[in-house]
Amino acid sequence: MLYGLYFITCMVSNPAHCIMRVHAFDEDVTTPQQCMSVAQPQMAHWQGSHADWRVERFRCGKPPKDDGTRI
Repeated sequence: MLYGLYFITCMVSNPAHCIMRVHAFDEDVTTPQQCMSVAQPQMAHWQGSHADWRVERFRCGKPPKDDGTRI
């Protein structure tokens, strides 16, 4: 199974406005350990280039079952 990075971001100026985002890895990530080791640098890079948003939660795995703000 290939893993993806799923994360919730909220606007700094309006914390109630949150969006679920998905990051597909360039390389094959097939274990939870690989996913977490690749996810943290990806999250730091994303956060550094999106100052108006903050990462609220993230996880590695299959797509969420709902399309809301629950991951």
